[in-house]
Amino acid sequence: MQFSFDLISDLHVETWPKFDWSTQATSLYCVVVGDVSRDRSLLLETLRHLGRCYMGVFYIDGNDEHKNYASNLGHSYRDLAQYVDTIPNVVFMQDNVVVVNGIALLASNGWWSYDFNPLIDTEQTHAWYKHNYNVDNATIAAITSMAINDAGYMANSVKKLQKHQDVKKIVMITHTVPAPWLVSHDIELEDHYRFNCTGNRHMQLALDADTEKKISHWCFGHYHKSVDREFNNIQWISNSRGRGDTPWKQEVYYPKRITIDF
Repeated sequence: MQFSFDLISDLHVETWPKFDWSTQATSLYCVVVGDVSRDRSLLLETLRHLGRCYMGVFYIDGNDEHKNYASNLGHSYRDLAQYVDTIPNVVFMQDNVVVVNGIALLASNGWWSYDFNPLIDTEQTHAWYKHNYNVDNATIAAITSMAINDAGYMANSVKKLQKHQDVKKIVMITHTVPAPWLVSHDIELEDHYRFNCTGNRHMQLALDADTEKKISHWCFGHYHKSVDREFNNIQWISNSRGRGDTPWKQEVYYPKRITIDF
């Protein structure tokens, strides 16, 4: 048997001409891995459009969705969930596991705890982030807490799914990068404070919980370059469009079709 979905992420629709996906779908389902838009109205409009293009859209938020609400992430998540839940064919994946045809889709934003590379000073990373993104210490602490909670949620969920007989494979979905080695080759990130805000190394705890080796794919975004690598019998995949106002982008962008045999 097979299960397929289209993978898209980091659309940053406010930085491109009008988003139209009407003829782009290659599957019945779509996984959207965050950073759709900083403008919440535009985010919801885009999700409604995708809901008309697919039978099922599985959406996890990115950090950009909370850009204008960083001072109160709890309220931001509650507000976002309330609105997304009203959109036909769209499922908000935060704290939500979906099983389709024997494939479990497990997602979280992931965030970051500023220690993706332990050799880069965490406190100096805090200072860099506060200066560049105009946030306070409370926001720094809230993001760190979200990162630890998301990593724990993913690991605990994987552990529970080991005993679920109807689940043959698990697709892990995080907005941020789940392991440093996936981007450590990038000389534009190497030894830069930005590296520590790229991913969540604690996500790797989920692999220890996968005793039955059900994890087949790990989809992620946030990093605005494409990744498609096989390691430890897991396919690690990113298909980010990127911001139109930066060099790190795909001028011509299509969904990446993921097919899982089981």
